Parts: sequence; C-alpha cells; structure tokens
Amino acid sequence: MSNPSICSLYPADIDCSGPWLLHPESPFEKLIPSLKKHGQLVPVLAVEESGKILLVAGRARVSAASKLGLDVLVRYIDAADDISKAVLHLEENSARLADESLKLSVVRFFAARIDAAELPNIVAPLLGLKPKSRDMKFWLDWMELELEYDELLKLGHIPLAAVSVLIKLDEPDRTALVRFFEKLSWSRSNAVNFLTWLYETSRRENKSIVELISAPAFDSAGESESPKDAVSRFCKSAKELCYPTLSELEKVHCKIVSEICAGTKWRVEPVGSFETGEVMIQTRFKNREMMEKAMADLESIFKFSGWEDLFELGRDK
Repeated sequence: MSNPSICSLYPADIDCSGPWLLHPESPFEKLIPSLKKHGQLVPVLAVEESGKILLVAGRARVSAASKLGLDVLVRYIDAADDISKAVLHLEENSARLADESLKLSVVRFFAARIDAAELPNIVAPLLGLKPKSRDMKFWLDWMELELEYDELLKLGHIPLAAVSVLIKLDEPDRTALVRFFEKLSWSRSNAVNFLTWLYETSRRENKSIVELISAPAFDSAGESESPKDAVSRFCKSAKELCYPTLSELEKVHCKIVSEICAGTKWRVEPVGSFETGEVMIQTRFKNREMMEKAMADLESIFKFSGWEDLFELGRDK
C-alpha cells in the first residue's frame, strides 16, 4: 500500500531557501552514482504552506536529482512554524559533525525566536550538549556579543571560551579588542589569558582596556612578525601589565640564567612563580656521551657565583 504522505515532484518546485536549513549543503556530487544505480532511497522532508513546497531536510538530494533531471521523492511532515522546521532539520542531520560555525548559527537562530530561559532545554540536545553545561553557558553568553565576534569565531580566530571574559567587558572595550583577532588565530589558553590579564589590570588600575592597549607594546603585527610571535608578544605585554613585579623578576631570572647556563643545555626555572624561593634545574640526554657532557656542564655551572643572586629573587619577593 502506498504512503499518501510521499509524492514525486520536480526539483524546481521545491523551495530550498528556508532560514531553518541551518546545516550548510553537503556536496551533492557524491550522491549521483547512487541515484543513477539505485534511484532515490530516502525521501526528502518538506511541508506545504500557502501553495508552496518548503524543504526541511535533503538539499543535497534535491540538487543531485536536479543535476540528473530526475524527480524528487518528497515526504510531507507536520511543522507549523520555523522553530519546528529547524528542530526537524537538525534531528534529520544529527549524524553530521557540528562545528563551531554551525553551533553559532543554530543558537543565533533559536535565540532570535524563543525566550532565553527556554533556549538551553531546546537547543542543547540538538547540539549534543547538556542544558547546564559550561559550553551551553558560553553559547548563551555569546548571544550578548557584537556580531563582529561571530565572524571571528567562524574563522577560528577566537575560541568560544573567550566569551567568559568578553562578557564582563563594556562594549567599547570589546570593540577595541577585535583587531587582535582579525588576522591572528588564538588558542584557547592564549586568548583567555590575554583577555583575563587585561581585564584584571583594567579593574585594578581603574582604566579602560581601550587605554591599556594604546601602549606601543600592543601595536598591530608588522610584516616581519609571524602570527605566532605576535600572539606571544601580546600575551607577554598583557601579563606584564597584570603582574609587573612578577614580570620584572622573570626578566632578572632570565638574565642570570643565561649567564649561568651559557654554552650548556641545562635549564633553570623558578618553582611556584618565585613564591618558594626554589629553582628547578633540568636537561635531557639520550646516550652516555651526552650524559657525561651534561654532568661535566653541571659541575661547571655549580661553581658559578650567580646562583646566590638567583636564590635571593624568591626571598626578596
């Protein structure tokens, strides 16, 4: 017995432009061999409204059928509004990978149409998240940011976790920070640390971030500076603003260590950010010859007088 909810239509008769079609269309070319050999095995989903056939899921199948000049099998479903259509669209495509760009589009779509209090319970399951998870909170907070940041997130220039700090800032400060992410891709830790250090300095000194980043140390990267070096410079500058005493100790430490360990592969690092007055010394070797050289170097640097200055750094702090 035939199913009355399924019919055959020309591809051109199906409207594939609905805003609820949140997943980008997947390449339809890979479906063509199967359509030629077996025909359309799974109908697309659609609704009929005001004499129009509106697609809910199956754009690649419609495109492939159109390319081959074939009719499309359509299954009519009940979806009274855009929200219902979006939910069915996402459920139908649940096996597809949801990247940050898609998640952003989904949350923006629903945030514009439903109450914020309902958003987690409706959207989280569609994205594979728990309604009360940290990531869901990040997405809710992201809805408060300017649309400029949406593009940066889609490009992978700024991580979602950065919103944990951005949401605390005034709009002028957030706008001023956009330039740091326009041409550089930041890791989660670098972005969160950079923004946190600026935020904490701003609060401590009662200065806007706009004022803080006007210093030459925060000038945009030049042509000769690599993206990695630019991010490192910005992070270092923000950290020095936030922890001036610690930054000065690190500079002195590096100077002393460079003299102590000159010509060797030994490294000396403070323990606990100079809070303990202790240091850790280490190196690596992969054979006995390298080990003998390392031990000889260790005996040599043991005699260096700069050790006392190094030990005093922690005590002076």
